[in-house]
Amino acid sequence: MLRLAAALALIALADPALAQHVHVHADGQRHVHDAPVAGALTTYASPGLRVDAANPPAGSAVGRAGATLADGTYLSVVYGQPFVRGRVVFGGLVGWGMVWATGAHTSTEVAITRAVLFGGTRVEPGVYSLFSTPRPDRWTLHLNRALGMHLADDYDAALNVAEAEAVSEALGEAVQALTLDFVPADAGVDLRLQWDRTAVRVPIRPLP
Repeated sequence: MLRLAAALALIALADPALAQHVHVHADGQRHVHDAPVAGALTTYASPGLRVDAANPPAGSAVGRAGATLADGTYLSVVYGQPFVRGRVVFGGLVGWGMVWATGAHTSTEVAITRAVLFGGTRVEPGVYSLFSTPRPDRWTLHLNRALGMHLADDYDAALNVAEAEAVSEALGEAVQALTLDFVPADAGVDLRLQWDRTAVRVPIRPLP
């Protein structure tokens, strides 16, 4: 699923001005939808399994979110979506100070159709893996050029193209399923992560 999303994102890279959404259905039919007209910032999120998040079935889901910035830049994130299931998540399942794939199983992937500032660092168009290093008060998020990695087993910091520091926020209510989405902010968006009682954001902005 992650590789499919990466392939579809590369279709948009062939002509960033089009940034079309291609949907491949179970019967193999392809449906192409034009992205919103440049000039209007839009976002969407597909939260994964359409079930009661408090009582999910066994295993993990797949989540996806996207955004189109006012200059036509299209962003997409696809991730394996684990659930809390009564566990201690950060500082337990996900160790403090340990590099994490920011999701379940295969590393999370972020697609970008035009150069942007990721946490203040210029990132060229492409598809990247998103890793995180959580700490109690702050996180480091890493964009990495290697793709298709299982968890953080093959993570190589030398392949990072950008790193961003993010302040950890405490949530008043637990989010049972790991959720990544894009939130409008200033002239761009924040990529937001929420899971259990923790939230972090990293700014993504169009180039000035």
